[in-house]
Amino acid sequence: MARDTLTDLLKGSGLALDTGDLIPGKGQFLAHGHVFLGDIAVRGYKDKGRWKYDDRDIRRAGQALAAVTVDTADVVDAAVPDRGYFEGRDTSNDWDRADWRRELNHWIYAAAQRIRWHEAADHAPVAYDPTNDFDFLDSEATSAFDTGFGSSSYDIGPHGLPGELTFDALVSLYGERTIAGTRPLMLLTRSGKHWVLPRAYADMLDRWQERDRALAEQAQICTGCRRQGSRWAWRTTTASGYVTLCPACSGEAFQAYKGHLRGVAYSSLRRMHRADDYLCCLCRESRASIWDHCHEHGHIRGPVCASCNTFEGKGVAFLRRDGSVQHLLECRGCREARTLPRRFHLDVVLEHLEDVERHGRRCSRRPNAHRSEYIHGVHHITLHCHRHASLATWTKEVSVAEAADVVRAFVDRTLSSTSGS
Repeated sequence: MARDTLTDLLKGSGLALDTGDLIPGKGQFLAHGHVFLGDIAVRGYKDKGRWKYDDRDIRRAGQALAAVTVDTADVVDAAVPDRGYFEGRDTSNDWDRADWRRELNHWIYAAAQRIRWHEAADHAPVAYDPTNDFDFLDSEATSAFDTGFGSSSYDIGPHGLPGELTFDALVSLYGERTIAGTRPLMLLTRSGKHWVLPRAYADMLDRWQERDRALAEQAQICTGCRRQGSRWAWRTTTASGYVTLCPACSGEAFQAYKGHLRGVAYSSLRRMHRADDYLCCLCRESRASIWDHCHEHGHIRGPVCASCNTFEGKGVAFLRRDGSVQHLLECRGCREARTLPRRFHLDVVLEHLEDVERHGRRCSRRPNAHRSEYIHGVHHITLHCHRHASLATWTKEVSVAEAADVVRAFVDRTLSSTSGS
């Protein structure tokens, strides 16, 4: 409804607006609870588990954006391409801050890198992955890129862009990307030796940048004690949206879960038992939002926050986190059967193979194990030793029964270590 309303209000507008940004991705409201349309912040409201907008906010935003006049003859330098936007930024917080010029430059150099890899993938010093942008924060990747192609890869080519990149190729790769709900590449043009944007549009992006940073900084402040934390650490979800609470204030506001619902079926849980009355039993820092439960046995494990609930889907990474396996075994069914939910079985097997498998007798390097095929009850798992590059790739076959035995041994070790602590 918000998209339809905005589309009607902006008919004939010179802005390259993408109303698709009104349908937020998972966690989009985490930063500060708003979606930007140009330089207009529209707040998201959570009601009965669904995010919504106030119709009045959408109409005010649409009317304000419809009044913006974009004169394509009145332009300013867009400051692209310029590698300087990737230098001297050592902190993650700096990279998280809204910066539309840096974002534009990132798209340009990422596109140039992808085009270059396509042209010389067979000679690349590191594996080519066409689905990933070039990560300018990764010094190792940057070094590999420079080593493989030389610093000339960043030189401005005949099309006014790095290397052999053309504007059509840039639009093909990144034309659908948005900044503040708009598509800047639709308004980017070349004038002489410079890439330019309409002045009114660039001014609007400057205002967006300033307002987004202000909202993000405000969202870092604990609503209890007013201490300031990092951008993401203290954000916790509630029935009406995200709030910011430091661990100390969360501990005072919400009670710790003592396991009193262990063995209770999730289907029989009464409304009087609200998950958001408790601290998350995994991170013990944020307010819980849901009751985590085993989908195979139906037993409650405990109250968890949205972040920890999402992280549970990370497989091996979740299993490596302290207390995660013990949390899964809060399900009485899993504990009595000395097993884990089936979706974790292959993850346990992959971790086990990386522990015990090696390339040859003399190689001490831990290999990487990857999911491969599952045929007639047998997992075909590929292992690769990066120390010996293409010479060390092999496959292990693990049946479902063997995987169950590995999981049982893993659970036994976990139970033994916790009972002795």
